[in-house]
Amino acid sequence: MKKYTFYAAFVFLFVSIQIINAQNKSTVKVDTLVSESLAKNIIGVEAKRPITIYLPPSYSTSNKRYPVMYLLHGTGDDHLNFVDDSDNYATIQGLMDAGILSHRFGEMIVVTPNENTQWGGSFYVNSSVTGNWEDFTVTELVNYVDKNYRTIAKAESRAIVGHSMGGFGAITLAMKHPDVFSVAYGMNSGFLSFNAELDPKNPEVKKFIQAKTIDELLATKSQNVIGMLMVSQAFSPNPTNPPFYADKPYKIMGNKLIPNLKAYNKWLEFDVVKMAEKYKENLLKLRAIKFDCGDEENIKLIEINSRLFSRKLTLLGIPHQFEQYNGDHRNRLWGRKGRIYNEVLPFVFDNLEK
Repeated sequence: MKKYTFYAAFVFLFVSIQIINAQNKSTVKVDTLVSESLAKNIIGVEAKRPITIYLPPSYSTSNKRYPVMYLLHGTGDDHLNFVDDSDNYATIQGLMDAGILSHRFGEMIVVTPNENTQWGGSFYVNSSVTGNWEDFTVTELVNYVDKNYRTIAKAESRAIVGHSMGGFGAITLAMKHPDVFSVAYGMNSGFLSFNAELDPKNPEVKKFIQAKTIDELLATKSQNVIGMLMVSQAFSPNPTNPPFYADKPYKIMGNKLIPNLKAYNKWLEFDVVKMAEKYKENLLKLRAIKFDCGDEENIKLIEINSRLFSRKLTLLGIPHQFEQYNGDHRNRLWGRKGRIYNEVLPFVFDNLEK
């Protein structure tokens, strides 16, 4: 009799848990924001931008307000990069749900905007060619989310996180706007400066400088060469200079590449090491900063510049965490053993005001 009583109690408990889980499921929805900041771009970037919103399990059954993590994608990716449901633990929903259930971290809203362009990305900066992506992210997106979802609408409860190009965006936007974001995490951040891949001795840099038409650029079949156009339209845009609508950072003099000072100096403004000096007081206002890179990074400038950036922050007395781990640009991100689950989400939640 005791055996059957125990079995009945177990079944009742199991069913009860299933009912509770069914009533308290997280959801991911795709929302849309029509942007005024992007409406006047000259290369035909769509101003109507999709956004994915992760809403935690208790959102549908409570009146609570939640901290928010803004999650920025990398080059060539979009708002769906973190929610592809082909593998439950390779989605932000799967990882968030697992972490909440195991009390590894708590509930947050997670927002991923689509900030892609026809050449692969915006670098999350204001550009007279591709549109004002910084304004879109910091002002329009945040205001829209605060207006339409139950957020804790203050900087202390907002984090900004990103991978690769998105890591650059996360760190630099937090650096410039501590009144909007208080926590920043850059995964394999695409920090740029004039070394490694951007050195004029790099043959791919020379191919980009030599290309005079879009067809010549595409004929290189190199993502690095094509990516330089994306960065040029972000960092040194020129609406009056077709077909690239950008000024290139180098020019050819004889057989050598020398700096094209007008564009070169504009690129220097986006060197995070130099930005750290300029925005030191803002950086000191942030609650937490962390960035990382793999020791087998496919893009060597990421490792080089992450170290330089950490060294500069240390010299400036700015608290931060920098970690180099065993892995390449993407292979340690996902899964229950991945860095998003074990490093990024706990770091963000622990440092946000709830």
